[in-house]
Amino acid sequence: MLKWLFRPLVFLAQSFWGGQEIFAILLRLMGLMLRYRALLLFGVLCMVGYTVFTAAPAWYIKDLVDALEQGNVPPMEQFVMVGLAIVLIFSLRGLFFFGHNYLIGIMGARLVADLRMRLFNHLLTLSFSFFTGKSSGNLISRFTADLISLRQSLSMSITGPLRDVPQIAIYIAILFYRSWHLALASLGLLPIVFFLISRFGKRNNQLATLRQESLGDLTALLVEAINGIRVVKAFGMEKYEGDRFHRANKVFLRRQKRSVRLNSYSPPVLETLGALAAAGIFMFGGYLIIGGTITTGDFASFIFAFFLLSDPIKKLNGFSLKVHDGIAAARRVFQLLDVRPEVADKPGAETLPPIQRELSIDIPRFCYNSNDEPALQDIRFTVKAGEVIALVGASGAGKTTLVNLVPRYFDLQEGAITIDGRNIQDVTLSSLRAQIAIVTQEIFLFHDTVANNIAYGDIDCPKEKIVEAARAANAHQVSENLPEGYDTQIGEGGMHLSGGQRQRLSIARALIKNAPILILDEATSALDSESEIEVQEAIERILEDRTTIVIAHRLSTIRQADRIYVLDGGRIVESGDHDELLQRGGQYKRLYEMQFRDVLVAADKPRFPWRRWWERVKEVAGEEPPPKSMEG
Repeated sequence: MLKWLFRPLVFLAQSFWGGQEIFAILLRLMGLMLRYRALLLFGVLCMVGYTVFTAAPAWYIKDLVDALEQGNVPPMEQFVMVGLAIVLIFSLRGLFFFGHNYLIGIMGARLVADLRMRLFNHLLTLSFSFFTGKSSGNLISRFTADLISLRQSLSMSITGPLRDVPQIAIYIAILFYRSWHLALASLGLLPIVFFLISRFGKRNNQLATLRQESLGDLTALLVEAINGIRVVKAFGMEKYEGDRFHRANKVFLRRQKRSVRLNSYSPPVLETLGALAAAGIFMFGGYLIIGGTITTGDFASFIFAFFLLSDPIKKLNGFSLKVHDGIAAARRVFQLLDVRPEVADKPGAETLPPIQRELSIDIPRFCYNSNDEPALQDIRFTVKAGEVIALVGASGAGKTTLVNLVPRYFDLQEGAITIDGRNIQDVTLSSLRAQIAIVTQEIFLFHDTVANNIAYGDIDCPKEKIVEAARAANAHQVSENLPEGYDTQIGEGGMHLSGGQRQRLSIARALIKNAPILILDEATSALDSESEIEVQEAIERILEDRTTIVIAHRLSTIRQADRIYVLDGGRIVESGDHDELLQRGGQYKRLYEMQFRDVLVAADKPRFPWRRWWERVKEVAGEEPPPKSMEG
């Protein structure tokens, strides 16, 4: 039954709005609006009052004109009453306009605010893989330009039909009541008018979609340039980035100009058609007055209603254009809301208790996409509770891919990762990730205080716990020396801190979380020697009583591992402890020699170049080198 009832609406959507998809978006928006029934109801009632009082003058003008034409001059009191009635009508009209404009505006603002919150919360639930394929600027534009456009069109999508369509119906009724001859003659142009409005709306929908996409690309370039400003300046690429932004800006401007052109020529086209109709009405109306078919008052009322009719028709055209802007924005917002996370809790997922025995990894094969080459193959090992294992290998060997599977940033297609025998895909994400702390080379700190960045895993923890974690991470003195101590704002990404200071804060953050499983992803590879020593001391503390997976290039970290796994091409090619792997003389030894050659040379290098020369002399002459005290 409902299918047959909705078929005319679907036909209207396909013919007037431009397709069933757009009609579905409008229905979805209406579903959101119905959450605010009270505001919507009173807003609609105010619109009805506004419509009635707007059309009232077109009805009452007949009696006044007919009386004056017949020479019956009304008494002064009647003119006063008419004047007062005009004031009352326009006052009530203004009051009702305020009512519907305010109530619908508030409703639109609240709806978009709730939608923005819903969009943000949904974004936080999406899988890691979603963000790897999307530019941040394009996502940001959904929250800014798209939602602003949607809010503006929401008000019009309600006020437009509920204000303009009833007005059009009332004016047409007045036209037919005053003279059906003139009405039939003048309304012959209405199908053409509505056809043009439909065409203008469809074209604007296409332009709006392209314009919003261009704005997203423009925002992406802007965010990229700001985030990478240090690299831009370091490589002298200001002109290159300026040219990229200029090209994207030109594309956006070109598409914006098309929309402006459409918005500019569509009202004059409709007004010209209205003028042609008015010319015909005057000639035909004069003929009817002369023939006595209608009175002058009928004609005046008809003309007044006809010209008032042009205003809601023009507004309906503007409403159509604006709503299509909103539909284009809503489409992009709903596309994001409709994305389902690839990694999610299974129905009936259990809570994972803290690790007691072991973390076991069995991965026959893992691909990011079904058509890709395997990123990992034949990965099998077990980490007992409290053990430290290290993953080494050349870039692209699969180390980071492997550790990203433990907190389920991606899900396995084959094999399983288990904690104490429980498959991590059968437990809740929250309970799994509550057990894992991660420290990476690329530290991300928030534009917030030092204290809040350290306490990010437990934002309500007491100050004493924050200070204790900072001391353990060698970050206390750094924090105390800042202008406002732990309450110092550290800037976006921690830009006011050095690399070593940021790394120590990240270790303190991991300590606050106090997770039993720790992942260190090249946590010291980008630090200078002094910073590395302090960070390494902090890492040694954080390793205590934790099950740890380390991706490392530094000798000091690797030598602490209970076992080392060497990865190459996504496979484990060697395993053992540091000394065993060096004795085998395989790939680990080659990596070791290549990665630590500079460290070994620096360790063996004499403090003064001439000492190496003296040692060479000793070899030839059989003499002893000078004592170290001579080097001073």
